[in-house]
Amino acid sequence: MKPDAYERVQVLRRHVAARVAPYRALLLAFSGGLDSTVLLDALAALRDGDGLSGGDGAQTLRAVHVHHALSRHADEWAAHCAQECRRRDVAFTVVHVVVDATSEGIEAAARGARYGALAAALTQDEVLITAQHQDDQAETLLLALKRGSGPAGLASMAVDAPYLGHRLVRPLLDFSRGELEAYAQARGLHWTEDDSNTDLRFDRNFLRLRILPPLRQRWPQFANAVARSAQLCAEQEQLLDELLAETLADVIAPDESLRLTALATMSESKRAALLRRWLASLGVRMPARAQLARLWQEVALSRRDAVAQLKLDGRLVRRFRDRLYVVPRLPPLTDGEAVFPWPRESERLALPAGLGNLYRRPVDAGSAVPGKPFIAAVTGGGGLEERQDGSASCASDADHAANTDANADASANYSPSASYAGSTAAPLAVVRAPLSGEQVSVRFGPVHGLLYIVGRRRGRTLKKIWQELDIPPWRRSSTPLLFYNDQLITALGVFVTWEGAVREHHAQWQLFWRPDSNGAMAAAPEGGGQNGVLSDEESGSH
Repeated sequence: MKPDAYERVQVLRRHVAARVAPYRALLLAFSGGLDSTVLLDALAALRDGDGLSGGDGAQTLRAVHVHHALSRHADEWAAHCAQECRRRDVAFTVVHVVVDATSEGIEAAARGARYGALAAALTQDEVLITAQHQDDQAETLLLALKRGSGPAGLASMAVDAPYLGHRLVRPLLDFSRGELEAYAQARGLHWTEDDSNTDLRFDRNFLRLRILPPLRQRWPQFANAVARSAQLCAEQEQLLDELLAETLADVIAPDESLRLTALATMSESKRAALLRRWLASLGVRMPARAQLARLWQEVALSRRDAVAQLKLDGRLVRRFRDRLYVVPRLPPLTDGEAVFPWPRESERLALPAGLGNLYRRPVDAGSAVPGKPFIAAVTGGGGLEERQDGSASCASDADHAANTDANADASANYSPSASYAGSTAAPLAVVRAPLSGEQVSVRFGPVHGLLYIVGRRRGRTLKKIWQELDIPPWRRSSTPLLFYNDQLITALGVFVTWEGAVREHHAQWQLFWRPDSNGAMAAAPEGGGQNGVLSDEESGSH
């Protein structure tokens, strides 16, 4: 290798080493193209200490290839990626995805499927490493300009950013494609070429092939200037984040809903900045300016009794009383009065309409605390809030209505860090176990007659209980109701009836709810409200 080529290789490797230095476990998104092949080579060298100080093998490296099945060459690309990883002794996985472009363009659908697969592939301590470079950054900024984005969109891609509970690191953002090609030639690398990269129907290809070349010819440092502009926009957004952090914390409720009262007196620009940051904190792709205006005018300012909602990024933003909630969209229950038996021999019950699974764990009678059932209440929008409702399990209404702080007693009643169903969580309810002749089932929808719940003296209808406990309408029809025979025992995560309270010398059940997707416990079934489900517009990042 010539001295100048060797130095180019070392410069890039040192730069990559500095970017990934804070992390021990790396997962590379490996497409097999030029960019990710260069990054694979540099990361493998870093892991092996090949000419780099500090390469002691302390970092682990895996690669994952997302198979979109969109090209006739997709299998060949996957095989090539596997071979390149074997040559470098890098653990390799292929993940197959289905790209559904019915509701959005093929580019956006493929990107969404790809990043969803990458997120699922990450283990607890790993960071995701991707190979975007300086030219990609220029394309991203130009696309943001085309959409009319604000500073957050113009900030484009960050070198190191949060990503679904992990970190996303892009070590090559300071290098042009030409510099990556020089590295690849110096190292004798082999890579694949995606035949769709010449298809001018795709916006990025149009910019890459028709717009950026004459710009670089006229202004050779154009990509560097774009990167500086993106960095300046990012710094402005970071400053705004810091200035608005305290206000944002005040207007976001513990259940992650947004309090509207304070926002009503703010300027439009400040309110919009807070709305965007609230949506971003929940992983919602940034809305276009027109969508944000509709969110405020048609949902936030709707009548208190209106069922107003706006579809954003595949989810619904809904208002309940004086708060906004982001909830997933789920198919409706086909039969709200259907009965789902829960056999005693099964610890799991699959729920309908994408609501996930219920789990139960029996607890011996000796550990039961009579009359003090634990409820981890799912608050209005679905956030969990531990609550302890205490009542004596005896005949008088006054005893049933006792509502004391029994947190200390509850320590024998449940394990707040119990590992169950593959996750760590407290039970959503603890109830008495069924008697030998009682049939267990789960139902949804209406319950007739008066209900007597722990902590309340008088009977109430289920509708009245929902209202008094501030349960939003979309949760009322999707909250599992546990029955023994025809007797309601608990509305999971909301309340326990007198008949379901833990009894002295009687076994109990701890109940867990594990949604199929994040937030299913706050789900909104499909269907239009008074204002209907509003359609997505082209979404731009602001």
